[in-house]
Amino acid sequence: MHTDFSAISDTKVVNTTLPDWEVQTWAFDADPDAGVIARQNEADNVWIENGKLHMRQKGHKKGDNGPISVAEVHSRRTDFHHGSFRAKYKVSVDKKADGGAVAGLFFYYDDEDETDIEILTKDGDKAIRYTQHPAYDNVTDSAVPDATFQLQLKKSWSKMQEHRFDWTPSVTTFFQDNSAKQEITKNVPKHGGKVMLNLWANNGTWSGPPSTKDVIMEMEYIMVYFNTTSSQSGNDEAFNSACTGAGGPKNKTVCWINDKSGVDSEHSKVSLSSAASISQNLLFVAGTGLAALLLVWA
Repeated sequence: MHTDFSAISDTKVVNTTLPDWEVQTWAFDADPDAGVIARQNEADNVWIENGKLHMRQKGHKKGDNGPISVAEVHSRRTDFHHGSFRAKYKVSVDKKADGGAVAGLFFYYDDEDETDIEILTKDGDKAIRYTQHPAYDNVTDSAVPDATFQLQLKKSWSKMQEHRFDWTPSVTTFFQDNSAKQEITKNVPKHGGKVMLNLWANNGTWSGPPSTKDVIMEMEYIMVYFNTTSSQSGNDEAFNSACTGAGGPKNKTVCWINDKSGVDSEHSKVSLSSAASISQNLLFVAGTGLAALLLVWA
């Protein structure tokens, strides 16, 4: 599933322009006991301009207890089950702003089956967080060991770069610009779900106070190479037929996906960990333009 925003004309009506995606308009309630301010997803905070998807957390005045105006977009599909999830984007924060925001790229089934790439602007401009939930134990009031990691990027998240995670049955591997940064084997998702993008703050302990000036997330593309819940269970006849036509599953742990320009290159290589307990069989199926990757787990 490829969404190349550079090929889309400027628009503020994103839902009718992007058939694979849906802009969200629901709200989160306030929690005064936790100091959490309500937040409202608004369609006006999502638009396409100059070949990029824009998402915004509107600047929120200090002391204002009204809802924080934020942005969220979901895939219409809810059956992603293993794959490679890639998006090229940057986050812009006004240096004169107080407070910050969270910019996220997610896989989500429920709060027990979730993989996150998150930029917390309060962490500094090269920090990123990789998490698989549950990452917090309410019983012990402590973080779950090896479920979340904070790393330093090679370059600031204010510069355009590709963020990515490859989800397999035993491990999720996180990348920055095709360079593997972290593997997480704790709480690897087990169910099929959807892809989410968001930009938000709620004055809670994770986001911190909301930025007093607009925070903008700009995205050039999002590309997902994936199995589905049907293909994973063997019930997807089209998937099975394509797999058979390509020669059937091969015992390989490295395959190729054409990069955005449609050219095979070292930078487009997908490397997946080869856990001894799991045979990760990958197929490369050539086609016109961008190639298709079938991920077949034996």
